[in-house]
Amino acid sequence: MPKNKLLLVCVIISLLTACAGKPKPVDFVNLVPKNPDLESSFAPEPVSGKTALEYFRDEKIASGWNLGNTLDSHSGGIGAESVWHNPNVNQELMNGIKAAGFDIVRVPITWMGNFGPEPDYRIMTTRIKRVGEVVEMAHNAGLKVIINLHHDGAVESYGKELGWLSLVKASRNQEEYNRITLQFARVWKQIAVYFKNYGDWLMFEPFNELHDGGWGSGGYSINQFITINKWNQLFTDIVRSTGGNNETRYLLIPAYCNDRQQALSASFAMPKDTSADRLMVSFHYYDPHEFGIKGSRYVWGSAFDKQKVEDDFAPFAEKYIEKNIPVIIGECGAVIQLYPDDQAKEKQAYQSRLDYVPFIFATAKKYGLVPIYWDNGSIRGAGEKSGLFDRRNGQPNSPESGALIQAMIKAVK
Repeated sequence: MPKNKLLLVCVIISLLTACAGKPKPVDFVNLVPKNPDLESSFAPEPVSGKTALEYFRDEKIASGWNLGNTLDSHSGGIGAESVWHNPNVNQELMNGIKAAGFDIVRVPITWMGNFGPEPDYRIMTTRIKRVGEVVEMAHNAGLKVIINLHHDGAVESYGKELGWLSLVKASRNQEEYNRITLQFARVWKQIAVYFKNYGDWLMFEPFNELHDGGWGSGGYSINQFITINKWNQLFTDIVRSTGGNNETRYLLIPAYCNDRQQALSASFAMPKDTSADRLMVSFHYYDPHEFGIKGSRYVWGSAFDKQKVEDDFAPFAEKYIEKNIPVIIGECGAVIQLYPDDQAKEKQAYQSRLDYVPFIFATAKKYGLVPIYWDNGSIRGAGEKSGLFDRRNGQPNSPESGALIQAMIKAVK
């Protein structure tokens, strides 16, 4: 055989061998478990047929509250309900949230340690049923509800991960991406199947503040943005594939680290959806960080401070709301700052917080955004303190909290 023909034959055989050995893409949407996924006995509810923007407008959803440090709490790699010292959720709490004037409650949930091994990653029945009980308590109180995967993707610092939903590993190579995405797909498929009969009032959010350990401070790779977009798309496809009310369920879509700037950036892509105008955008807001989270700055309220909030919120109206996409500030607020040895400083910190949080709510309303306050149930001791309600009875945990709640609600009504 001539050399040129021999070379051609070798090239063809090489290509065929390569193609034959190339693994097929994994169909994460249509994975079939060994046993059918659990469905709730909740009776199918009618849905409105409205777009997300119409629903929020017609239902007058203007503000919300986070059930923080409860179903999202975890210890030893296992999500639980009370390991971070908040009591188990009861109906009185949800009734109190509604009576205070809030319209929607975000229920963060950590699922790690509550599902079994591959390939089915079966969620424990007790866990998903308990989530259902809490969701229904909120619904019984007249609240809309958001549920998610919360600390499943938590990282403490660069190189120190706490959860299984690793953005860094999944963006590093295809093998890791497939391994982690399989878990993500199976967990969300089970959640979607279980809750598919619930009405419009129940909304899903795929994950919380996924990042590489730097909290969006830089150093991340473009692959991490690509992975976020892929997971958002997969989440949307999985929910829609389960049928029932999930075909049109409202879905909350976050950017990298739920960061405001990332939600406005060209690197963030909204998923393609088979149901028109049912998606919403989410970001979190604690700016300035020194005042909102760190508690190292106790004065807020200058003209510059207020203008920054205006400048931060205004772009969302044009980019999303004018395109029929609601924008939810999934977490916002400011920590309680206590200065036992300096009463004047503590008084100023309290007044600044009383000015800041209602201003955030009022400015959100001005631009059509829906703010959801982050409440972790804590009001004393070390660490972040952002509690407003007594979790046992749903009442404000102090006169100061009562005044802040009233100011927040007044700002959006």
